[in-house]
Amino acid sequence: MIPFGFLLLLAIFIAFFHMLAPDHWIPLTSLASKRQYSPPKKYGIATLIGGGHATISGALGLLFLFLGFTFLRADINELVYISIALLLIVGLYFILNGYGESRESKENLENSIIAVSVFPDFAIIPIMVSASEYTLPYGLLIFIGFLISSILSINAIIFLNSKTIGKRMAEMKPENLDYVIGILLMATALIILVFPSF
Repeated sequence: MIPFGFLLLLAIFIAFFHMLAPDHWIPLTSLASKRQYSPPKKYGIATLIGGGHATISGALGLLFLFLGFTFLRADINELVYISIALLLIVGLYFILNGYGESRESKENLENSIIAVSVFPDFAIIPIMVSASEYTLPYGLLIFIGFLISSILSINAIIFLNSKTIGKRMAEMKPENLDYVIGILLMATALIILVFPSF
């Protein structure tokens, strides 16, 4: 069994870095600048984006658990391995997609960025499956940590957008973003896979 504290920190870490992806915050900063949003409105929308994204990702994790227990009749260990395989596949997809994007036209890149912005964070699935060995309140704490980290992360990057770091991240090539996301997803899968052997 993976220690609860480790799962919580992993969920917080994954949420924080996932929300730094430009596809989550660049559309908002562009719109806020164009429409002259007040800071409360801009940060309120950022909170909705971070909270909504985390909630959709958490719901995906719960759906995975429900389908695994109900239809596959799998135990927790089997679901952990299935979720790790899924995460490795999605991570590999992002890496291959990044390679494909580096060869596409700029117009196609913009379309793919819009598609990626609604993509839930699959990295939460093996974390939620591993947390299901604990009682429900522990799983809820992991989701709350994931949710709060997502909200704080997107609000922090919105705040830093006017600084050098925000401008540099906005200039990041979409294929580099895909490589980073793919590597983070695969690293999460490997951490969940290898951790119990330590």
